[in-house]
Amino acid sequence: MDALRRRNPFKYSSEYSESDDTHIMDEQEQSEIIDNLKSRNATSNSHNHTTLQIMLALSFLLHVIYIFSDYDSPLVVIFPPAGRPEPPLYLSPALTLLAILLHANAALFTLPRNFVLARRRITPLPYNVAFGLAAISPTISVLSGKTWQTTVWWCTAALLTWIVHAANRWILLEQESIYELERMKYIAAGA
Repeated sequence: MDALRRRNPFKYSSEYSESDDTHIMDEQEQSEIIDNLKSRNATSNSHNHTTLQIMLALSFLLHVIYIFSDYDSPLVVIFPPAGRPEPPLYLSPALTLLAILLHANAALFTLPRNFVLARRRITPLPYNVAFGLAAISPTISVLSGKTWQTTVWWCTAALLTWIVHAANRWILLEQESIYELERMKYIAAGA
């Protein structure tokens, strides 16, 4: 008799057992959860925007200091090159101003969408244009045969533009997922 298998009675899926974790939420519970997610998302977005603005401000300040210095990469101070010091990159003042403008453009993406200056609405450049402009400096550095410290320094505008783009895309995806969750609300009569 041990070789025979034990018979398990059939259960209908509509029958609930003690271990079943299925819980049908009513409209109020759904709304509370969605409102809680919205408030957490708004707080997270605020923290993200503040962090991005601080990061952009510090890099902006470093570029302003660079433009008034002897045009040595700040990374050369931290990681001195093995050989003799190299001359600054061709057009360093103009490229630094371009980097500063790209920082300002990236900062516009972290501000409210209706940023007005002198009664004119200021809109940032599209990301593909900003990436194209940010690629000019590192390209010149690589083609000039500069050290890695100099090339990495000139990549900061492109890197920060990418970070702002990725963060804003992440924020947009979070908002879309909450919108989809609101669309999935169901009406549970009698729940």
